[in-house]
Amino acid sequence: MQELIDRIGITFFIQIVIELWNSVFLMLMIFSLIIKKPRAKQELTKNIEIPYTKEILIFYNLIFLYNLCNVISILSTGSNAVISYWLVRIFDYLYYVIGAFQTLFFLQLIKKYIAEKNGFTLLRKAVSAVQLLHVPALLLLAVTPFTGALYSFDELNRYVRGPLFIWWHITTIISFLFIILVYIVERKNTDIFLRQIIVTATVIPLAGFIINTVHSDLSFNNICVSITAIIIFLFYEKHKTDVTVRTFHELNLLQTQLVEKKLALEQSKNAVLMAQIQPHFINNSLMALRSRCRDYPDLYRSITQFSQYLRSHFEAISDTKMISFEREMENVEAYLDLERENYGDRLQVEYSIECDDFLIPALSVQPLVENAVRHGIGTYEQGGTVYIKAFKKNEKICIEIIDDGSGQSSITEQQKKRRGIGIENVRSRLRTIDIGELEIIRSEHGTTARITIEKGQEDPE
Repeated sequence: MQELIDRIGITFFIQIVIELWNSVFLMLMIFSLIIKKPRAKQELTKNIEIPYTKEILIFYNLIFLYNLCNVISILSTGSNAVISYWLVRIFDYLYYVIGAFQTLFFLQLIKKYIAEKNGFTLLRKAVSAVQLLHVPALLLLAVTPFTGALYSFDELNRYVRGPLFIWWHITTIISFLFIILVYIVERKNTDIFLRQIIVTATVIPLAGFIINTVHSDLSFNNICVSITAIIIFLFYEKHKTDVTVRTFHELNLLQTQLVEKKLALEQSKNAVLMAQIQPHFINNSLMALRSRCRDYPDLYRSITQFSQYLRSHFEAISDTKMISFEREMENVEAYLDLERENYGDRLQVEYSIECDDFLIPALSVQPLVENAVRHGIGTYEQGGTVYIKAFKKNEKICIEIIDDGSGQSSITEQQKKRRGIGIENVRSRLRTIDIGELEIIRSEHGTTARITIEKGQEDPE
């Protein structure tokens, strides 16, 4: 170690330590950008593209190679070994090539994301002109190994600036000043993250280049470029979070719009269906039949309940307004009276209504009662009991429909499908009006369907 310090000097040794640490950070940042791509395939973010990710990844790889070339060149400096002779010349040359490519790369970003994106023809030509300024510098670099135009090496295999080195530096500084000028002029036509990249990737390295013009012992431009990479990574992480949050917000908005359009389509279909089945004709026919059954009380009552059952469904299909809980319970009673004709004493119903002065979407409770009867206790030969409760809890109103069956016995696939449709219809009605939620709790002792709605839905009457 001491031999190395004596050969390259303490200044260059410090330079190597700094650049090696910078390279470690760069590798971590590169790895962080790459590893997130396959992981996203299993996440909700798999379809979210983060703008400028590819460009940032290219930039970091360039900086990593830039530092690596400089480190290898410094380690080989001052040694007369043949391998050191060639390592210094090869990696110093690559160091210049990568440095030029970094500058041209940022000029290309300006052309692509500001000039071409906004249709600024004059700016695009100006960027191309600045890029052409690098042609003489690159030609000088090409002949430098034979002429020493930009740099050469002394008898101790140490780097020495050439007579035309200042041309290379001035070309780079002009490019950075041009990028800063574009930022100032076109700031309003550039998104926030690109503005952050431009300022960070030009101002800090430019300061390093200027310092290196008068002070060549330590490569300040390498240090400044590495600092730039770390700062840009912090900006990128915030940019990625902002893009992800904004994309999810847009997706949620799109989903809401799709639900609204689907609801409108369903209402349109229902309107057509209503026109076809002529509910008034059906209701009038039932009333005519009922009038002939006055001498048969049971039949008269059954037709009355069936008429109310149909009317409640017709009204719910054609109207999305809220109704009172009391009216919904009338629909439930009409349904239960009809089912008692089928189940007799096998069907028992117990009520615990502590409050009924609130509004609810039509057909929010009746389908859940129907599920409890048909798929809860109806599949048992001995029957069972359905419990209907309404109470207030934690500033909210709770409605519970409970059956004491398992909810699974002897249920066919068709019955399971119908039960699922009824539950989803209730959820859809609650979500459409956005007043509450439905929770289904199943156990070996029965099933509980719990509707929780905001207490603010009191019946104004």
